[in-house]
Amino acid sequence: MLLRVAFLILCLVVYSIGAVSDSTQQTKRKRSRARNIVYPYFELTLGGMYSTSEYKTKSEKNFYHDLERGEMVYDKGLYYDLYSFDGGGPSIDFRAGVLFVKRFAIFLDFGCFWSIGDYRYKYYSLDKEEFVEKAARTRIQYGFGFRVYPFANELSKMYGTFIGTTIKGVELLNDEDAWEKYGMTYVGSESGLQFEMGKVWKLSEHYFIGAALNFMFCWSEYQKEDKDVFRIGENPRREDDITLNSLHFGLAVTIVRK
Repeated sequence: MLLRVAFLILCLVVYSIGAVSDSTQQTKRKRSRARNIVYPYFELTLGGMYSTSEYKTKSEKNFYHDLERGEMVYDKGLYYDLYSFDGGGPSIDFRAGVLFVKRFAIFLDFGCFWSIGDYRYKYYSLDKEEFVEKAARTRIQYGFGFRVYPFANELSKMYGTFIGTTIKGVELLNDEDAWEKYGMTYVGSESGLQFEMGKVWKLSEHYFIGAALNFMFCWSEYQKEDKDVFRIGENPRREDDITLNSLHFGLAVTIVRK
């Protein structure tokens, strides 16, 4: 009788060990499958960017005081507080996110670029006088986006090719001093949409290096009557005057961990 009880207990122990082992294997399989689907994604991009910007506000009355004639002149296409820039400089971007099935990445983006060139100011579009300042100014950018690697076959020549889009906010640092000199309106930030394409080459199992070409266009927000918006002058940008203000073209070297 004791032998039968002992044998029964032994069978139960063996069965329980087998169940635990099977459960552990299933957990490992689930983890393995998850790791094959979701990967951490990091990217560092170093490059240069060329920028061209133009800010202007459409006149409602369309009359301009011509000092040479000493009279008011009507111009249907009259603008005031004109501000433009042409130039370029270095840029840096860092991204962190997740990569799904080694093809689709979503990430947060943070970076900056420097605009080095000529900043031009005019009070009215009919003015002959123009103020020019040569300066280097910082632009902080942040946002989120996604990138697609459509070719998964490592033997393909197209392996590593990517396309992507990023929605960004851009802070225009160092601009307020110049605007204050001329008494013009000023909005200190822009919203932007960046498109990019390029290719990376494999260095190791998870690290890649490559090149990227990007294009971004930005538009500024109209000025609101609140304390959070920096305002100079008596003519704030109107809500119906939101226009495309800036175009940026960039070429960069990118290091990717995926």
